[in-house]
Amino acid sequence: MKILRIAAPFFCIGLAAAQPKVALRLSDCIVQALERNPSIQVSQAKVRAAEAKSSEAGTALLPQVKFSGRAAELSSVPEFSLVLPPPIGTRTLFPSITESYLMRLTIQQPLFTGSRLSKNQEMAELNANAAQEDLGKDRSDLVLNVVTAYWNLYRANTMEVVLRQTVEQITEHLKNVKNLSQQGMATDADVMKVQVQLSDIKVKHIESKNSIRIASMVLNSLLGQSLELETVTADTPVVAQESMLAADLRSLEMKARERRPELKSMQLRREMNSSNVTAAKGGWYPQVYLAANYDYANPNQRVFPQEAKWNGTWDIGVTLQWNVWDWYATKHQTAQAEAALRQSEAGLIQMNDVVSLDVAQQYYSAQTAAEKVEVAVGGMEQAQESYRITSEKFKNGLASNADLLDAEIALLQAKLTHTQSSVEYTLAAARLKKAVGDPL
Repeated sequence: MKILRIAAPFFCIGLAAAQPKVALRLSDCIVQALERNPSIQVSQAKVRAAEAKSSEAGTALLPQVKFSGRAAELSSVPEFSLVLPPPIGTRTLFPSITESYLMRLTIQQPLFTGSRLSKNQEMAELNANAAQEDLGKDRSDLVLNVVTAYWNLYRANTMEVVLRQTVEQITEHLKNVKNLSQQGMATDADVMKVQVQLSDIKVKHIESKNSIRIASMVLNSLLGQSLELETVTADTPVVAQESMLAADLRSLEMKARERRPELKSMQLRREMNSSNVTAAKGGWYPQVYLAANYDYANPNQRVFPQEAKWNGTWDIGVTLQWNVWDWYATKHQTAQAEAALRQSEAGLIQMNDVVSLDVAQQYYSAQTAAEKVEVAVGGMEQAQESYRITSEKFKNGLASNADLLDAEIALLQAKLTHTQSSVEYTLAAARLKKAVGDPL
C-alpha cells in the first residue's frame, strides 16, 4: 500500500489569544462529542424508552395478579326469618347486615388472544432493536460531523499560517524593491505591483482569521463546550491510500447493505409492520383467559345463611370474550396495517438505492481526492524549488521583480492547494468509511 505522509512544516498557531488555547486530538474530540452531544442523549433516551416498552409488552403474556378491596356501609333492610316447630324455633335466614367488607385476589392468564399479545410483544422488541440502530446511525453521523469540523479547523489554521508567512515574505520583497527603486534599478510600477499583491494577500489573511473563529465555534458546538473556547488541532492529516479504493465497487455496496444502521432499522420496521398485520387480524378471533379468584369477605355472599363474619371462598374458570360485530373496525385496522407494511417495503427498496448511490459517490470522490493529493504534493515541491531559484536569481539581478512575484504567488497557491487537497482526501476517506458502514 502506498503511503503519502503530508508534512506540515509551516503549521503553527499564529493568533494571539487572551486565554490559553486548548489543543485536542481527533480521538479525544470524538469521545467528548459522544458523551456530551444532546442529539446522542436524545437517541439514547429513545432507546431506553423502546426497551422499557418491549419489557412492558412482554408482561402481558404472563399471569396477572391483582388485589382489590371494598368497604361499604349498607342500608338497613327487613330481616327474613323462618319460624319452625320446636326444638328448632325461629331461624333468621337473611339478617339485616349494614356493613360489608371484601378482599379479592385475582389471577388471570391469557390462553388465546388471536396472536395479538405475542405479536405486540414482538413488535415492541423489533422497535427497540430499530431504535438501537437509529442510535448507531446518529453516532455515525455525529462522528463524521466531528471529523469534518476538526479537519476544517486544521485547514483554517494552516491556511492562516501560509498566508501570514506569505505576507511576511512579500513584505520583505517590497522592502527590497523599494531599495532598488531608490537606486534606480526598479520602477514605481514595480513597487506598486508588489504593493497591490501584498494588499490582496493581507485581505485573504484577514478572512482566514475569521474562518478560524467560525471553524472553532462549530467544533466547540459539537463537543458541547463553550463556543468562545479557543480550540486548536493537535493532529495533522496522514493521507494513506485506503484499501477500499482498491476494492470492487459492487463488493462495497454489498458490504454497506449489510452494515448500514439505517438499512437495518428499516428492515426491522418492515418486520414490525408485518407483525402488526397479524396482530390486527387477531381481532377476528375470540379472547380466552384462565382466571382464578379468592374472596375473603364479611359477609361472604356465597355463604348461606349470611352472617356478619369473615369467610373465604374461591373460584377458578375459563373466560371467553368474542367481539361478534364491531362495524368492520377489525377490517379497517387490518387495512391500515397492510398499507403501513407496503409503505415500509417500498421505503426499504428506496433506502437500498440511496445507500448504493451514496457508496458510489463517496468511492469516486475518494479516488479523485487521492489523485489530487499526488498532484498537489508534486506541485508544491516544484513551486518551492522554483521560488528558491528565482529568489537567488533576483538577488543576483538575473530575475525581474515580476518573476519573483509570480514565484511567490505560485508558491502560495501551491501550499494552499496542498493543504486543501490533503484535507479533502481525509474527509473523503471518512465519508467513504461511513457510507460502507465501517467505524471512523
